[in-house]
Amino acid sequence: MQSRSCVNVPSREEEAAYRIGNMAYRALLEEVYTLPKPGLVDPYSNGAHTDMNVVSFERSAKALKPYFVTMALEGERLWEAPPVLFETIRRIGILAERAMYQATGGVNTHKGLVFHLGILCGAAGACHRSFGRVALKQLMEMEQAMVRNVLVKEVQNMETFVSKGEKNLQKYGLTGARGEAISGYSSVFKISLPVMTMGLYNGQEWNRVKLETLFHLMSQVDDSNILSRHNPKVLNQVKKIAAEFLKAGGAYRKESIDLLKELDKWFVKKNISAGGSADLLAVTIFLTLLTGEWGGLYGIHETGRQTLSGERTGAFEGVSCL
Repeated sequence: MQSRSCVNVPSREEEAAYRIGNMAYRALLEEVYTLPKPGLVDPYSNGAHTDMNVVSFERSAKALKPYFVTMALEGERLWEAPPVLFETIRRIGILAERAMYQATGGVNTHKGLVFHLGILCGAAGACHRSFGRVALKQLMEMEQAMVRNVLVKEVQNMETFVSKGEKNLQKYGLTGARGEAISGYSSVFKISLPVMTMGLYNGQEWNRVKLETLFHLMSQVDDSNILSRHNPKVLNQVKKIAAEFLKAGGAYRKESIDLLKELDKWFVKKNISAGGSADLLAVTIFLTLLTGEWGGLYGIHETGRQTLSGERTGAFEGVSCL
């Protein structure tokens, strides 16, 4: 009798979850590889950070990848119970944060994105299970069904906020990451996603598209990281600087890279880091990759460290849209 080898073939749901999680992982890398980002970590500079660098971000992203896959898989499993799915995502998120801290030696590189991308990976998995595809409209409807009621109650009871950053937001009447999720990521849909879409549609260079997107966010978002380090006066100063950069031509003008390198020196001196805007840039990249409406069509085909000369080091597999 002829023997038959047994091969474990991933299910359709498992394959989709892996692809969703991989896109989240790639979004983390694409954010940190965007350069030069004044005050933020990238391959050019550690910005206004003394405890982390681009290697820290790479290690963190690698550690978080399997958790994003798991979150997407939970979306496939719990697609009919969005609030239960959100509760499950949060539990997985605690484990993901521990893995992040272990990978970075106790440094917080991606806590905000564990929250944002965790929610969106779960919602993407649920959409894939429900509709067989992931489209922006259905994705955000699922995200709202998952988080809105729970997070609104938490924000209404701000005394439950425990971290230094949360208490600082409470001081200024802001809601931070929770507020962004409650709004259905309005900053992304109203500010950054249209900018990224237009840049890709017009065939602009990918690194400059990301920089242009980041500065649109910096010019308008109440960045929680800036507030946690400083105050509303400094936040408004950063918004003004970003708006002036965009008014003068933004990231698409030839001399913008040199200008941003000089601006990085000033941000470092003032200890300014627009980490909240950087998180929303990563969310924007994730949605761009996930929906496939732009990523596959306009050449976001590889991820790797980019140098100031435009060269890339390291590469990952190309976009595979759901």
